This record gives sequence, structure tokens and C-alpha cells, in this order.
Amino acid sequence: MSSSGDGRRILRVGDDPGASPVSTDGLREMADNVVVESSTDFRTAVERVEADEADCVVVDHTESGFDGLALLEAIRQDRPGLPVVVIPSVSTGAIARRAVAADATAYVPQTSDDALGLVVEAIDDAVPEPDRRDRQVRMPISDRTATEQQRLKERALDEAPVGITIADATAPDKPLIYVNDSFVEMTGYEKEDAIGVNCRFLQGEGTDAETTLELREAVMDEQAAAVELRNYRADGSTFWNNLEISPIRDDDGTVTNFVGFQQDITERKEAEAAIKRERETLRRLLERVEGLVGDVTEILVRADSRADIDRMTVERVGAGDEFDRAWIGEYDPPSETITITEDSHTDTESVTLDLTDAAAGSAIDVVATAVDRGEVQRFEDADLESPVGGVDGSTVSDGDGLTGSGVVIPLVYRETTYGVLVVYDRDPDAFDETERTILAALGRAIGSAVNAVLSKRTVTTDATVEITVSLHGPDLLLATLAGRLDGALAYRGAQATDDGRVRFLFHIDADDEASLREAAERDERVSAVTVLSRTDDDCVIEITTDGTPFVRILSGYGGDIQDISVDDDGIELAFQVATEQNGRAIVEEHRSTYETATLVSYTESDDPGETPQAFRSAVESELTDRQLTALEKAYVSGFFEWPRESEGEELADSMGVVPSTYYQHLRAAEKKLVRAFFDS
Repeated sequence: MSSSGDGRRILRVGDDPGASPVSTDGLREMADNVVVESSTDFRTAVERVEADEADCVVVDHTESGFDGLALLEAIRQDRPGLPVVVIPSVSTGAIARRAVAADATAYVPQTSDDALGLVVEAIDDAVPEPDRRDRQVRMPISDRTATEQQRLKERALDEAPVGITIADATAPDKPLIYVNDSFVEMTGYEKEDAIGVNCRFLQGEGTDAETTLELREAVMDEQAAAVELRNYRADGSTFWNNLEISPIRDDDGTVTNFVGFQQDITERKEAEAAIKRERETLRRLLERVEGLVGDVTEILVRADSRADIDRMTVERVGAGDEFDRAWIGEYDPPSETITITEDSHTDTESVTLDLTDAAAGSAIDVVATAVDRGEVQRFEDADLESPVGGVDGSTVSDGDGLTGSGVVIPLVYRETTYGVLVVYDRDPDAFDETERTILAALGRAIGSAVNAVLSKRTVTTDATVEITVSLHGPDLLLATLAGRLDGALAYRGAQATDDGRVRFLFHIDADDEASLREAAERDERVSAVTVLSRTDDDCVIEITTDGTPFVRILSGYGGDIQDISVDDDGIELAFQVATEQNGRAIVEEHRSTYETATLVSYTESDDPGETPQAFRSAVESELTDRQLTALEKAYVSGFFEWPRESEGEELADSMGVVPSTYYQHLRAAEKKLVRAFFDS
């Protein structure tokens, strides 16, 4: 495929190529010597390809938009060799398998790190930059003397970067009469060893017979030919030779010689073979795990408890066609033990594994390493028939029964490890790096699902953990603001927004309003300060921040803020969380985030029944964000007091709406709140 004189022609196709992570402007900036044009129409793109107006096509694929895979398949019908880079918005097994089947040149999901850079690399590999040698006007060879012409031609042949041979077509067996230096360097044969014999001396037992027959027939028919064949060097090593031969005729049309051009293409052939192997491996892998990942994902959506997750996951992973056995265990950090809760191979009582007593090289040591590092660990010689699948304290090669390979997959969510999933296969070579990467993602999905079902306990039962931590450090925003006030900064509520900001509601002395505003204006972390209500003595202030670490940490583990006490020295944060494990993770993350984080109190509650948190959660699920904000601001600002401490106009202004709209939100929220109260 040739490039245009102005540069490599890139056709960028998709619904909106200019707004994609791999945009037309991005390609122009990062890729050298390219001309990038875009198209949003499928038919137009096909026509431009058929008209040979592109050296490479870069196409988006979205399930609900532009079908880049259909364009790839259409291109392959007429232009099987044209480089096509597919950029899916979401990468799934089905999409990847279809791209491989259609022989995509490269497959770069939009979510890839440095997707633009990967696409530019794919373009550079598929469409090398055209030769930019200096073009100088030289004296035509016909203007030189005959001797000069002869010497120039001989020098050109001798110094050519490709192997050149000339054979005598009039002599028996057509022996070589000339070989250049590149031929000697490529083959290892000296000129005196090559001249006088037929060039078939480069062939050997690994040379394809059909290819040599094609070459022989071309010589017999006095025709040109181009083939790729395996040849042998003088030292016996092999190389791939891209050989082109062409007949040379005299003035009467008689073939007097054959000239051959040889180029070592071993690296290219090995790269092509490697790509073919990788595609075949990917195809087999996708067929192996695609259905499994989809089924487990559906299980995680349907599961209502940790027990459901454990049972259904093991039933699917360990009893399917992909693997031969699986078990799952819960991790207890204080005792550093794993308790096996489900095993696809046995119905034995649960077994507890002590990770602190693991002999080096034992299977339990593999489990301990996976838990400690939070990474998938592979092991071989796994005993598939022992009561706990080979993880019994012995070395992994001690099993007397059926053996294979296995992986330990940690079930993690953020900084918390909830357990492990251990999977076995009879194939000792199973679980390559790509498969382990997929299984690691599956482990994170299971860990996230476990966190979700455990976090539900915070709002559905009184079985919660109440924790108070004290946070200190020079960068605590609320403590900084409190230090500017004469009175207290009394917490009234907090709400996180979708854009990552947090709105705090505080009660302060009226005399401190100016000081608080002045302090907030000096701190770039504060984006807004709004007075919701004001009396002669005090006021309610809304402080909007661009993000607060402890709120992010709590929301990540399902924690619910109960109270915040603030002074100029630090803050004391009281919260509820569903499990001891999540509570411990929250405390540890606070310790890694703040200069000092001290556990003040820890209380477990096991009273059954619906909680106030459950009622609040039910009401919040019925309210829109606007309705909840309107109701919360009315409550904390004294709107419901008599006489009112704030008016609707002030609250409407704080929300950026007109009063009539604010009252609509407030009345709708009041109606839903009253209905929930009487219907509960």
C-alpha cells in the first residue's frame, strides 16, 4: 500500500471522531507525517476505502452507535490488507472475538491507558513513514561514458542493501555468475562458494516443496516470480527469504540471465507468527471465560447475602466447563485465617486455614501471599482430590491424586480483602497471564458485591458498628475554618454531590459570619458559602467544598456520618458502618490519609428490627436530589420554626432557583415524607 506524497493518509471514522479520546486533532498532533480526514457516514467511509483514499482506517465501535466492526468486515471483503484499528467504547468478549475474527490490525479500547498513544504506535507499525531521503538533481546515467556507466552499475549492485544474484540462463542448471556483498552477509556463504552453482543450495528440509515448485515453474516458463521461503545459512541456521526473480532478455527477446533479489524477513515472519499465536490464544481464552464472567456477574447482581454470593459463585465456577474445581473462603483479619465456606468438590464441614503458620512453598503460603499482596497467585501440582483442594498445609506437590494447576484470587474492595476464590484446572499450563488478569477483575467484582451486601446492613437492621475517630493535621479544612471563629462550628448535616463536592451545614454564632466568609475566601478548597437562615444571635451556613477525604472514605465503605465535632485542633468523626471489617478498613484508610487518626470509641449493636437509618434510606430513595436538598435546607435553617428563622426566598436563592420552584420541590418532599410515615 502506498502513501500519498503529502503524508500517510488516515481515515478517522465514527459518530463524533473529533470528541473521541482518539480524536482527529490528537492524531494530527501525535503522529508524524499524516493527513487525517474524518467521516461519520458508513457508506462514505466504504467508498473512500474502495477508491484507495486511505492508507489506514481508525474506526470507533459503540454498541448503540457507529458499528465499527461492521465497517471492518466490509473493508476486509475488498481490501484484506488495509490496516484497520478498532477503538471500542466498551470492550467485551464478544466484541474482541469479532474483531479478531475479522483480522483487525489493532484493538485499542477507549478506556485503555494512553489510548491515543497506542493507536499512533499501531499506525506507525502498520504504515511506516515514507522514505524522506534528500532528493537532489543528478546527472542522468545516459550522459556518462560507457566505462562510467558500467562502474556505476557495478557499484550500485555491490552496495545495494538487499541481496542480489545473477544466474546464467543459457548454461546447464543455471549457475550463479554474480552475488553482491549483502547476499554474503545475509547467507554466510562467500562469493567463491556461491558462484558457479545453482542457488538451490540455500534450500533444506524445512523449505516448503510447493513454494520451490512454484519458483522452478516460473524459471521454466521464463516468468518473474515472488515467493517467501525458508532458507539455510552457511552455519545451518534458518532464515526467511523474500525472494523475487526476474528474467533478463537480449535484443532478440531471448532470456540470457535471471536476476534475484533477496531480503531477510525473519523478524517479520516471527512477528506474524507471534501475533497469530496471540490471537489464537485470545480466541480460546474468550471462548473459555466469556460465559463464565457473564454468569458470575449476573449472580453478583442477584445475590442478597454473602452466603448467596459464596454458594452461587462456587457452583458456577467449580461445576462449569471451564474449570475442574473451586472453593471460596472468608478472611478474618484479626486471626489471619481463611474459613472455607463453599467447595464445589466436597460437602465437608468448613475448614479454617491459619495463614500465620504457612510453611514456605506450601499451598497455604500461596494463599497468604495472595491475601497479603492483593494479587492473583498461580501454583502448580495442585492436588485436585484432597479435602480442601490441595490447600492443606502440605507442599503443593505432595498430592497423591489428580493434579493440575490453580490460582488464588483475592476478593478485594478498595483496601479491604473479604476472602479468596481458589480455582483449579487439570491442565498444568492453565491460567496464563491474560487469564489471570481477567480472573483478578472477577475477584474485584466479587469483593465489590460482598461490600455492597454487607453495607446494606447499615440501613436495614440495627446490627451495626458505631465508631468514633479523632483526626488531626495541618490540612484539615473544617478545623482551619473553626480556628477563625470565636464560637463553635456546630455540625447539622452533610451531602455529597455527583460531581465530587460536599455540602456541609453548620450552625454558627451570628458574629462569626464575617470571619467564616473571610477564612473560606482564602481557602481554594471552599467553592461557596451560603447563609440559609439568620437571627440576631446565630445563623445556619452551607459550606460547599471541592471534596473532603473522610466523606469519600466513608461513602466507599457504606459508612453513615452520625456527628462531626470540630475545633481548631482537629475533628472528631462519629459514624456507623455495617461490619467490623469495613469499620477497620475505614479507620486504616483514615490513618493513611491524615497525619493523625486515633480510634476514640468502638461499639457493636445487634438489636433486630427496622432502624431510623432504614426509614431514612427508604424516604431518600423516593426523593429526587432537588427535593432532598430543599427539605434538608428548610429543616436545618429553621424554616419550620415559628416565627421562621429563614424565608423560602433565601433558600431558593441558595439553590439557584426561583421561589416558586423551591416551594414545588419542598411540597413534593413533604408529601413523600408524610406518606412514608403513615404507610410504614
